[in-house]
Amino acid sequence: MKIVIELFIIFLIVTLLMFLILKRLADKRRMKDRIKEFLPSHQVESTVDQVKKTTFLKQFFLNMSTMFKNVRFSDSTAKVLLESGSKLKPEEFLALRILTAAGLGIVTGLIKLPWFLAILAAFIGFVLPKISLKRKRKKRLSRINYQLIEVLGMMANSMRAGFSFMQAMQLVGKEVSDPLGPEFDRVVRQSGLGIPLDDVFEELVERLPNKELEVVVRAILAQRKSGGNLAELLETMEETIRGRVRILEELHTLTAQGRMSSWIITLLPVALGLYLSLVNKEYFSPMLHHPLGWVMLSAASVSILIGWAIIQKIIRIEV
Repeated sequence: MKIVIELFIIFLIVTLLMFLILKRLADKRRMKDRIKEFLPSHQVESTVDQVKKTTFLKQFFLNMSTMFKNVRFSDSTAKVLLESGSKLKPEEFLALRILTAAGLGIVTGLIKLPWFLAILAAFIGFVLPKISLKRKRKKRLSRINYQLIEVLGMMANSMRAGFSFMQAMQLVGKEVSDPLGPEFDRVVRQSGLGIPLDDVFEELVERLPNKELEVVVRAILAQRKSGGNLAELLETMEETIRGRVRILEELHTLTAQGRMSSWIITLLPVALGLYLSLVNKEYFSPMLHHPLGWVMLSAASVSILIGWAIIQKIIRIEV
């Protein structure tokens, strides 16, 4: 049964590679024909040279992603990609997850580990890119609070120096790094195209879901309708956000022990199992080859995950 599964996997991989190679050759030929039809000969050579510079792996990845172009993805996937600042499209992200899962599954099979570990490795490879993307999203959004203090102070000082509101936002777009800098620059460009400022700021809050940023946006929009000293308002919000950030840092320090305990308690059984499997394989082999061992490992895994989730729930305090 194991040989049949391995042969089937090899057949699928070879078939997929042949399809992608033939598709790439056909796309190249079609592209060259269209370039020759619409461009002069000297421009054709330069364009073809640029296409040749594309690496094989990148072309393979792009060709594979086109297979999922017509797949309907959930809004949450596109939302996470947008909030994380990733340039990948949903179909490219799915192709990346499939390639990672196939790679880990094949590597696990080549080192002759049990078949259920190969399936587990493939599942981990499929889930790992999404976990990494969510971690990148969380890290990107966490920088907003610290950047808002700098941005509000910069805008307040600029407006006191005679800048208009849009000029102050343009300055922020040039001087501040990701995520607020490029997003404020996008707001300025969209406003220059005639899009109402209310709609532009609503889209900004959707792309960067942050409570402090939402409060700032609501305050700015209300001030533009009712009037008042915008520079003073920005300075007041700067002090408020600075206080909230200070409280968050204190909570982060107080919960550091709980977070460290969650990782130690979670990883200690896993590390112990790996140590026993490497040092004394005969002692640990019943856990991997006997049905009772599989049940015990499954129950231990579920218990570890439940304990980790409970600890994370305890140490997560919202301000």
